Amino acid sequence: MVRRLGPELTSHTSLKLTGQQFVMLHFISKTGPCKVTDLAGRMEVKPSAITVMIDRLIAQGVVQRRHDDKDRRVVLIDMTDRGHEVLEQLQQLRREIIGSYLNDLDTDKLTVFLDIFEQIAGKIPKSVNPSS
Repeated sequence: MVRRLGPELTSHTSLKLTGQQFVMLHFISKTGPCKVTDLAGRMEVKPSAITVMIDRLIAQGVVQRRHDDKDRRVVLIDMTDRGHEVLEQLQQLRREIIGSYLNDLDTDKLTVFLDIFEQIAGKIPKSVNPSS
């Protein structure tokens, strides 16, 4: 669903983010600075593919590379202030877009949708450990 909403979301901003890049920003925002391998595992792609996406996000000023304070050999990907602002704007826009779609449902259909959605959400792990 995020991938399908991606073009609609980014058409309202000056940024050109893909659905995967939006998911990456959300993941970094939730977990904090993380390694490329953490992102690759989360996105289920090779680290080389993540590196290309990160380079594009860096060029747009929404993430940055920095060295880990504890181990200078480790490079972390972190959100910039602009990245946090952009993500908040996109999340608000996503809520508005999804809300507009849900407004078309009558109360009974909306209740069924929410029940099913909560069941599915209950099966998804509540936390993601970026180190694993």
